Amino acid sequence: MSELLFYMHDGPKTFRFELSGNLSGGEVSKLDQAWRTASSTFDGKVLAVDITFLKDVDEKGRRLLARWSSAGAHLVANSEASRTLAESITGRPYAPQDPAVGPTFEPRFTAAAFRTMVAMLLFTTILLFPAKAWAGSYQLKPETLEAWQQHLAAANANMQVRAHGQFLWVDESENRLTRVRAGEVLVSPMEHTPRAVPAGLVHHWIGAEFIPGARVDDVIAVIRNYNRYSEFYKPSVIEAKALSQKTAEDRFYVIMFNKAMFMNHALDSEYQSHFVRVDDSKWYSVSTNTRVQEVAAEGRMPDGEGSGYIWRLCTISRYEERDHGVYVETEAFALSRPIPAALHWVVDPVVRKVSRSSLSTSLEQTRDATESLVKSEAALAALGRSRVKRASANE
Repeated sequence: MSELLFYMHDGPKTFRFELSGNLSGGEVSKLDQAWRTASSTFDGKVLAVDITFLKDVDEKGRRLLARWSSAGAHLVANSEASRTLAESITGRPYAPQDPAVGPTFEPRFTAAAFRTMVAMLLFTTILLFPAKAWAGSYQLKPETLEAWQQHLAAANANMQVRAHGQFLWVDESENRLTRVRAGEVLVSPMEHTPRAVPAGLVHHWIGAEFIPGARVDDVIAVIRNYNRYSEFYKPSVIEAKALSQKTAEDRFYVIMFNKAMFMNHALDSEYQSHFVRVDDSKWYSVSTNTRVQEVAAEGRMPDGEGSGYIWRLCTISRYEERDHGVYVETEAFALSRPIPAALHWVVDPVVRKVSRSSLSTSLEQTRDATESLVKSEAALAALGRSRVKRASANE
């Protein structure tokens, strides 16, 4: 079943809801709450509810749309199925809408939409959560850090099992393998993410891709080239530099812009990475940050203080060379402050979208950098062969 997505846009003359997916079950109550929260900003504007991309609506959802329509909302329906739905709800033929309603867009969460929602929720948040308790939740507590370490220990133990058994996640499903082999970047939440721990949340995602024509050494060369991260992973990575590099262990730092929850600050983090060669075709790496400091206009905050939207990060990556290329999988873990229960309905979908997008983009950028390296090496090899031929011809 497709989840419900919605986009809210507060325009100069129109307040617009655009819906997609299935309006049923608990999603109806969440959408109704979003409408009630947003209603304080309507202020005489034209109200539009775009149902063009709805796939299914249960009886509870139909009653909600009927109530909104009776209250004066325009139902926008630009497909045959959605027009039939609109007519069954209103009991009259579908007619063109007020020009102020504007065009239909496929629903999506955007930074602008989220900022609108946050602005509308701010007053509610202040009422529900006293300032002192809200501020206190920004601190990284010892029990939270201990739970994080236990989670990473379990993840490392699972990696050891994979190293001596079924190595890749994509090999667990023929569908996954086929899609990745065809060029798709797959990203999925693991288990029941985020998982609640004392005074925090652990987020766990996995992504996979295939880089045709590459060797495992090419991919690892890109991963360990920290001084070029600002080039490989722009614009997220602002600055990066290797601090020390040994045969199988690196230390480096990264300053990156923090998109989590659309906070306007950077994260200055230091990492330690370990690389393990399983056999000639398989490697894996574990990269864990040992320090995270938020950098805002006020300056650099101490480790464990700040917004708490990212306290710790870890990635476990697997690399296997086969099928004339390299499969790359990355499990990404993050530790954050908890989300207040009253805001889960609005924050959870955004966190999931940001997590999915960040991991997908990172994998795509790794593939792009690796393919660029492979092309450069091929060009250099071709140049070398050309020189040898010219030298032989001149003898």
